[in-house]
Amino acid sequence: MDPNVLISAAISADGAPRALLLYWYLGRFQILVSYDLLYELEAVLLRPKFRSKLTVSDVLTYVRWLKEGAMFVNDAPPLEEWLLARFPDPDDAYLMALAREYRADYLVTGDRGLLGVADLFASSTLDLPGLAVLTPRDFLQHIEQDEP
Repeated sequence: MDPNVLISAAISADGAPRALLLYWYLGRFQILVSYDLLYELEAVLLRPKFRSKLTVSDVLTYVRWLKEGAMFVNDAPPLEEWLLARFPDPDDAYLMALAREYRADYLVTGDRGLLGVADLFASSTLDLPGLAVLTPRDFLQHIEQDEP
């Protein structure tokens, strides 16, 4: 799950990101987190513009809760240069590297750049058969369709 989804879930009680966080907490799927992902999440949520939504203590507790409850993995090796060149924002490439390294089924993101290169994720060149890049709303619909 892209940090932008986790940020949205933290600052708003409404919407697909918060619903996904609840489904994760109930054990419907696993979230992969790494040092890079948690660092980005914490750094963004500690920006002054989020103080009206979350205290510093809230942010640190949230990040720790995710680290302890999610599937914590080592950061993945960086992507090859030719592949990095395909990303509108190379700073987001670590998410793809995590997906590839740990054979994720889904990458949930609201990032238009990542959604725009979704076809790249599915290409046989990257050896990621079945990886789907979905918006939070699309992933929520998928989860809700599979409810027992």
